[in-house]
Amino acid sequence: MKAFVTGATGFIGRRLVDRLCRDGVKVVALVRTQNHGLPPDVQVLYGDLLSPDSFQRGGEGCDRLYHLAALISFDPRQRDRLCRVNGQGTANILTAAKRWGVKRSVVVSSACTVGISERPDQVLDEDSPLPESLVERHPYLASKLEAERVASSMAQEQTVVIVNPTTVYGPGDWSLNSGTLVRKVARSSILPVPPGGSNVVDVDDVVEGILLAGERGHTGRRYILGGLNLSFRQIFSIIAAVVGRRPLFLPLPFWMRRPMAGTVRLVEGVIHSRFFTSQIVEDLFAFKYYSSHRAQHELGWKPQYGFAQSIERAWAFYRQAGLVYKGIEN
Repeated sequence: MKAFVTGATGFIGRRLVDRLCRDGVKVVALVRTQNHGLPPDVQVLYGDLLSPDSFQRGGEGCDRLYHLAALISFDPRQRDRLCRVNGQGTANILTAAKRWGVKRSVVVSSACTVGISERPDQVLDEDSPLPESLVERHPYLASKLEAERVASSMAQEQTVVIVNPTTVYGPGDWSLNSGTLVRKVARSSILPVPPGGSNVVDVDDVVEGILLAGERGHTGRRYILGGLNLSFRQIFSIIAAVVGRRPLFLPLPFWMRRPMAGTVRLVEGVIHSRFFTSQIVEDLFAFKYYSSHRAQHELGWKPQYGFAQSIERAWAFYRQAGLVYKGIEN
């Protein structure tokens, strides 16, 4: 068994590569930097998704393609670049996979393409209608949706399965994606708590779902990989308990959604942040609640880790890797 992996240096990608290596799979990883830190038995190929010539023959002999590479930004000024990298990049790698004769490909998208609900009792699944207004406001969502459209179109001529992880926690988060929230809770004595909520899932459960999709998923179909739907109050409380902190939680009322988003909108042009945008602030007052019934039913996927377990594993990793300040370590 031989697999080609893009995005191998990312949070999920590294855990996937480690798992593949443990399972005895030969791995070819497409990377952009020489400081990749991948296991020595991984065959590393230096290239770029937007330069097909850089990986023209790199996947020959591979049985699987796992496409995780993506540009991540929520800055509306990055919309065109996001769609180019995430959309055209997906087209380029799937075109190569067809030429290589790859039997099955898995495109890792995001649950955000399913939508966002305004009520906690509104749990979304793969068939939920997606408001066009949300796509217009959310550049990252738009780019991942474009990647899915490419994947769905190309699934007519080759086997391509799409997976949609929710918010991922666990060890190996070197860039502190979800880890930023964990560290924020650990450092805070007073913490504002937005009224929304999110679905949370462990990184190794996501890796398992990706592998199962590569074996059992139906071509052109997408599968949400999510764990528990939790309010932000629940999420913050569990994190605080695990890291041994007792911050004072200050609930934010719903009426603050527009004033806060408006304030951030005024400074977006100055702070130039990929992650701190008015749309992100608005999302904190909404609910990213999803159902993973399809993945469980069709793939036989079942999350093994509870949220507290994921945070315990993540917290141990952050401390061992020196990603938290010594002043808050116990």
